[in-house]
Parts: sequence; structure tokens; C-alpha cells
Amino acid sequence: MGAFRDLLSKGGRRPRWIDATDYCGRLLAAGDIPWGDVTRLVDWHRKAQGLLRPDVAALPLVPLTRAWIGGHESLREAMSARRRLLYPLKTLLSDEALRDHIRAILNGLRLSHVGVPLALVLPAPADFVGFAAELAGTEVEPVDADDADSAAMYMADFLRAFGDSGIDALLLETAGSDVTGTVTACAAVLNIAGHYRWDVGLRHEGVVAPAGIDFQVAAAPAAGLPTGLALGADFWRDGAPTPEGGEFIFASVPADAMPETVLQRLQALN
Repeated sequence: MGAFRDLLSKGGRRPRWIDATDYCGRLLAAGDIPWGDVTRLVDWHRKAQGLLRPDVAALPLVPLTRAWIGGHESLREAMSARRRLLYPLKTLLSDEALRDHIRAILNGLRLSHVGVPLALVLPAPADFVGFAAELAGTEVEPVDADDADSAAMYMADFLRAFGDSGIDALLLETAGSDVTGTVTACAAVLNIAGHYRWDVGLRHEGVVAPAGIDFQVAAAPAAGLPTGLALGADFWRDGAPTPEGGEFIFASVPADAMPETVLQRLQALN
């Protein structure tokens, strides 16, 4: 059992995993999160944690990578150099400068958030293929099972670079409806996570709870699988009641939410 599942096993108030990147980017960084500056980014992250008091410190890879590509045109050009489906992702994840930058951020977050599970949030394999193609400016093509398996191997090699960075959990995110197939494609990622004793979860909008992972983020709890109940937009806008069930709460704070409302709604969680 990793540090995140250990947190879930303690009982009492349901832990809170808060996705507030856009909200805290507006509130604490005037909409310009310093993704490219390790010291400033860690300081911004520390302030965001202090403001919202989540029980998990999470680093989202998608906005970080998008910002990195925006400042490194040569990498974007390299990603689009060949018209093969997986080439943009392979090129992106093998970039040593990007790996070094992420490693430095994770090390800084680990030192700043002692005793709190540290999570890396990233797309599931098939979703990562599409995201990399988007960054490269190439056509986003359909991804089959073999492509997803290969993408997971590139991801596993990438994640191996952070084996000593203090990560406790990975949260994979998918927009696809085949959650079972998504987890099956993650075999290489699950293997490397098992080696480092990282808990692995899947955030999805499906109705079937996937087997083979440690937790999920979904709209409804599942028997035998720790679940983070994802709060809907009505929780923030209309004062909807706190959902019942689940082992933890997953709260995505709208970017345009009012600070007073956010604090009031967070206080309503149990």
C-alpha cells in the first residue's frame, strides 16, 4: 500500500484532492502560472496548498507541458518532424531538458509538502498520444490498442526518470469510454508504478469501475475500489449538497469561482 491509499485507510473526514490549477492561477498568479521557473512555481504551489488545504499535493503534467512547448519551439519542431502517429509523444517524453525540469519541480514540491502524498497527474496512454499530436500541430489520428500499448511503454520510460523524486501516486485521466481497455493499455505504466510503490488511479466518466488499479475518480463509488467522488459544477454554482459515499472527494474548482464561495463550499465538505 502506497502513501495515498494509506491516507484513505485512516478513517475520519474524507480526504480532499483539489484540482484548482486554473483557479489558483487566476487568483495567485494573475493568470500566468510560472511553469518554466522552478522556484517561483514551487512557491505558487505552496501558496495554493495553504489557501485551499487539500490532502494531496498534485502536479498536473498537461498545462506544464503545454507551457514548456510554448517556450521551446525546437522541441515542437522535432515532434512534428515525422508523420508517424506515436512520434510526437515519443519525442516529447524522451526530451531530457523537460525531464530535468519536471524532476526539479517534483523535488521542490516534495520538500515543500512533507507528510502529504505527492501525485503526478497525466493523460492515459491513448489520450497522451492525442495531446502530443496537438502540441506538435500534427493530425490527431485514431489510436488502437497496439498504439496505446506502445504509448504506455514510452510513458513508463519517462516515469522511470522520477523514481527518486518522492512521488506517491499517479492519476491517469481519460476522455474515453472504454475504461477497461484504458487500464489494460496501461500495463507498462502499472509495472513501473509497482516497482516504485506508487498508487495508480484513473479519472474517467465511465460507469464501469476498472479492475487492476488502486483507486478511481468517478461520479459514483464502486465496491472494492477506493473512489474519489468528482464534484459536479452545480456544487459550486447552486450550492448542491455534499455527495455521499466514496473514500475521498475530488474537487475541480472553476477558474472564475469567487474566493468567498469557494471557501464556503469547501467548508461544506465532510
